[in-house]
Amino acid sequence: MLFFLISNLLAHTFAQIVYEELSEPSLSELFQTNVKQCSLQDKIDFYYIDQQQPNLNFQFKINEPHFAVEIYVDFYLLGEYTEKNVNIYLDTILIDQYQKQYKYPSPFCDDSVDSEIVTYSTSYSHFQQDLNLLIQLENTTDFILGVRNIQIVPKLCHESCTQCVGPKENQCRSCAIGTQLNRKTNQCVCPPDLPYFSIVQNQCLSKCDVSEYYDASSNKCALDKNIEQMQLFFWNTYDYTGWTIIENEIAQELQDKTYSGVIGLFSVDQTISYQFNNTNLFNSIRVRADIYIFQSLISPEIYIQVDKIKTNVKPLSNQTITGQKGYKLFHIDYIIDANANSNIKFSLKGDPNTKWGINQVVFNEQNCSPQCQECSTKSTCQSCKSGFLLYLGHCVESCPKYSQIYNENTCADVKENYPNADVIMRAYDDNIIANFLSKNVTTLASVKQSYFGTFYDGVRYFGGLQREPIQLYQKQFYSLPPHYQVIVQFNILTFELGNNVYPNTLELNQDNNTVLIIRSQQNQVQQISQQFAHQSNNLQLSLLSHQEDRSIFSFGISKVNVMISRCYPLCKSCFGPNESDCKEWIYDQNSNDFKKCKNGFIFDVQQQKCVLCPLGCQKCSDQQTCNECEANFIKQGNSCYCQSGRIDDFTLECLAYS
Repeated sequence: MLFFLISNLLAHTFAQIVYEELSEPSLSELFQTNVKQCSLQDKIDFYYIDQQQPNLNFQFKINEPHFAVEIYVDFYLLGEYTEKNVNIYLDTILIDQYQKQYKYPSPFCDDSVDSEIVTYSTSYSHFQQDLNLLIQLENTTDFILGVRNIQIVPKLCHESCTQCVGPKENQCRSCAIGTQLNRKTNQCVCPPDLPYFSIVQNQCLSKCDVSEYYDASSNKCALDKNIEQMQLFFWNTYDYTGWTIIENEIAQELQDKTYSGVIGLFSVDQTISYQFNNTNLFNSIRVRADIYIFQSLISPEIYIQVDKIKTNVKPLSNQTITGQKGYKLFHIDYIIDANANSNIKFSLKGDPNTKWGINQVVFNEQNCSPQCQECSTKSTCQSCKSGFLLYLGHCVESCPKYSQIYNENTCADVKENYPNADVIMRAYDDNIIANFLSKNVTTLASVKQSYFGTFYDGVRYFGGLQREPIQLYQKQFYSLPPHYQVIVQFNILTFELGNNVYPNTLELNQDNNTVLIIRSQQNQVQQISQQFAHQSNNLQLSLLSHQEDRSIFSFGISKVNVMISRCYPLCKSCFGPNESDCKEWIYDQNSNDFKKCKNGFIFDVQQQKCVLCPLGCQKCSDQQTCNECEANFIKQGNSCYCQSGRIDDFTLECLAYS
């Protein structure tokens, strides 16, 4: 019995975790025995089991809490393989028996013996860390089984569970240390004195850590990837540099006013301020602090003023501490757009006897994008920090697929080669079978073909080696936005066996019209790029093979990229990208003369209509970045704020102070 210890772990596009083995482009470099390289298709190899070695054993250690696993394996069947069981054991339990009832051989490996390629898959309950997978031949007479691309995809528990019966937060069986399992709801909850669950630390906290933030949608502490230039004050040390105290409009340096570890005691007539040296445009400021209230007869109002904007801040939570030094503790987490070198002030409104203090203050900038050096809008990066590349307004460590390096520090996406291009389909770009299935089965229809594809030279091709006289792939697109052109790009790999006189061919069809004839090139990858005029809201693309006599012909496709070139904004029909190319305009009640959106609105490509700019904004670059404010609103950073805090619910106008 051959034994493998698997430690290879891969995270991929759909945020799944994949444990895999035997997925390298070439196995002959890794193993000295039991690796067969096909003679007819020399870029196909596999590890095989046979009469001499009928078992293959794999061990995985799955670190993530899970309730089941999906198992995918490419099988290469050679010889007399019909009606012979391939036993699948999971942790010594026989969970399945795979068997081919009928032969549909394709001579991909050796024309002296029948052979087929299939992808086996199954799903089975599993929750332990250790997983043992055994593949066994029950009858080895004249039968060789090749094994390739073993992939284990755990079905993960909800992040709050350590054991579960399903993926939802109410399907927990056990919880992380510090959390409690509610027997009525089967949810893991934090106790009242530690109300915040940290995803990173996997425990309950009295408040979120400085590197995390409170996510109201999930009621948890999560990492903030946009944090920049963090400054901490009054944690375990008490440095008053840069802090002032203001009373009766007179500012003085803040002196040592420590009271039981709290900076105070301040009266309601006193304000403390700090000059935060934020310098980047398009960045917001996040202010976090613990506010302590002493001797207050009424519920106080906590105010934070950043530059011109003063806001009554609602605390995340509060606690009442009783005893000789009783107080109320409020946790503050507040985000606001800011100017460069912002002045941040803390103050209170309450009864005259109220005393207050502060500690554990955190200031940081919120960048438009992680690792961005300079932003162009609140959500778009213009240049990245050293060691990162700019890709479609975000910073990445390496250029993604469908892009290439440009000017040393920029990744140019293929769609940037075409004006106003939108991607409507992009798929088949990796060998993760779960990913491959999600992209293919849900998007592409085909006739008599395996959705699992063929793994060839390290790439998984949709379709590929199969013995069908005709291969047909179709894709339908509906309700496309106004456009004038379609761009279709893909890689195609063709396989031919036989003594055909004329080359085998394929047709690329658009709405039943042939736009390209592709001639077969044996075992060669062809990069296809075709563009054609198109204006209809619906589109059908198809690839159809034509097999000549006395030949076996099949093909597979990968790296499919379909794009459209959009019309000018608010244009309903066009023959080019410019305003002058428009043939018919969209009627939009929020547009001027049907050609441009009114002030306070911006064109949304996805909805194909004029949508509101951010609140109080008269002109905007996008739905987050304001360029000019409406009357009575103040522009700070890249947002507009109503200084009075009174906004009309119907007109959304900022009302003056009463």
